[in-house]
Amino acid sequence: MSIKIFLPLELFYSKENCNIYGENKIGDNNCISYYITCAIADAKNNKGGSEVNRLQITQRFRHLGHIVNAKEAITLQRHQDVALSFVYDDETPNIYLNKLSIKPEKPGKINVFLFEERRILKLQDLREDLDAKVADECDDEDASATHNDDLHILYQLLNVKDTIVHDDTRGGPIEDFFAHDVKRCVFRGFEFSFNFMMWLLTVFLYQPPFKYIFQHTVLCEHYREWIKFRNCGKRRFNIAFDTFLGLCVMLILILYIDNPGNYLITSAHYIVNKFRLLLHSLKGSPIGLKLNVQLNNFLLECFGYHVELWDTFLNAIEPCIRQLFVPITILGSMGLSYQLALLSDIISVIGLHAHCFSIYAAVLYKVEIKGLQVLWKMFLGKRKNVLKNRVESHSYMNRQLYLGTVFFACLLFLFPTVLTYYVVFTTLRLGIGFVSYILKMIRRQILEFPMEMLLNWSVGRFYDSDSLQLEYVEHTPSPLLQQDMEMKMCVFKLKVNPSSLGRVLSCHSGVLQELVAKENNSIKNVSRKILTGTF
Repeated sequence: MSIKIFLPLELFYSKENCNIYGENKIGDNNCISYYITCAIADAKNNKGGSEVNRLQITQRFRHLGHIVNAKEAITLQRHQDVALSFVYDDETPNIYLNKLSIKPEKPGKINVFLFEERRILKLQDLREDLDAKVADECDDEDASATHNDDLHILYQLLNVKDTIVHDDTRGGPIEDFFAHDVKRCVFRGFEFSFNFMMWLLTVFLYQPPFKYIFQHTVLCEHYREWIKFRNCGKRRFNIAFDTFLGLCVMLILILYIDNPGNYLITSAHYIVNKFRLLLHSLKGSPIGLKLNVQLNNFLLECFGYHVELWDTFLNAIEPCIRQLFVPITILGSMGLSYQLALLSDIISVIGLHAHCFSIYAAVLYKVEIKGLQVLWKMFLGKRKNVLKNRVESHSYMNRQLYLGTVFFACLLFLFPTVLTYYVVFTTLRLGIGFVSYILKMIRRQILEFPMEMLLNWSVGRFYDSDSLQLEYVEHTPSPLLQQDMEMKMCVFKLKVNPSSLGRVLSCHSGVLQELVAKENNSIKNVSRKILTGTF
């Protein structure tokens, strides 16, 4: 059995009679922890203070014991029926444990941990975990996933005490109305407007018939990601900053930029014209490539026709693209990340034909690759047994070898032409995909980057539990300890040091890591898909 007592630093050097309040917990392996959060002076020594504050503390926290003068023998006898009893005298600078209601089976040391309340309340990771717990308290699955370690419990108790003290130190009725209620009304107004926009977006994304159109869009995907970031409770500052950036972009689009869709349409037509010139340059032997003339001309005619269709498609959707910047502007009230998500959808619509080009070229490329692989096995005297799912030896007839040689030679000489077109169209698709990937990384980093932690670190106010250090505190042994229990206090101070910049940047919400793990869009994976023609 081990006993841990968490004691405020100022109480360790207290020299007045008071009642101590807090909570206790019995953990694993019969580990008993006492969390002392506050102390209330005796009625005869209490020179002031709020009765409401005292009443709320006594109702919220458990009465654990007392701190009394060691010379008052009558007082010591009167305060025996408590969990903890500390005494002080004029000779020793600190208090010492005089009584413990629980008698351990084996004599051992009692660990006392001194802490500073204001430093513990500044631990960023504990505050985020508490916010996440409050946000998920209505979820049955997450409600059971609470933190039971000493630091989390101590932080929750201190946070409750701080709320009681903060409510009690507020001003009178008039000051309270203008300092609190007015701010709350303004906040509720902004919250109502934001929730109304969220309701409209939810209707468009999830209610039929709109959900059949928008459920596979980037905007719908980002909405689900945004909900996860909000529910985690660790990126509230990021969400507010995202909304601020969205409002700024919305004002810029309204006041300073006329018809922003013109820039996107102009860029799209520029890419189409350059791509048309690139296809024309593939005639003959570009950069020394020996392309098959007949196949090259056929592919030029086919893809040239599709490029003309692409240009016609852009002319047809040009009015719609200009009008789509109206909802982009309106989405600024919800955040810049929503604007970037809708912009990604617009880019995907504009580059739809480039996606089709890549699919056509990929099909030809896979036919070439599979054909060459199968015919190469024929040259080696092997074949793929589909039933046994293995490669085994096989004796081919002469006519089979003859036809295989002809087909292999045809595919081999046509391969450079197919490979050239595959590289061209895959590069075009990679370029469009890279732009969409950059927009996705920006909108995710807006919600993931630890901005609040970085601001706190810049002013020297960022602390987390990893920066805690245990510092041994020299103390005067208690002459009044019960000798039969052989209680020995071992006192440590929980010292909170400022965290490093690397620790700040490594603060993750866990949402982005989950999303990236599901996508598996590593460079190795993308390269493998390109080489196999499955990109």
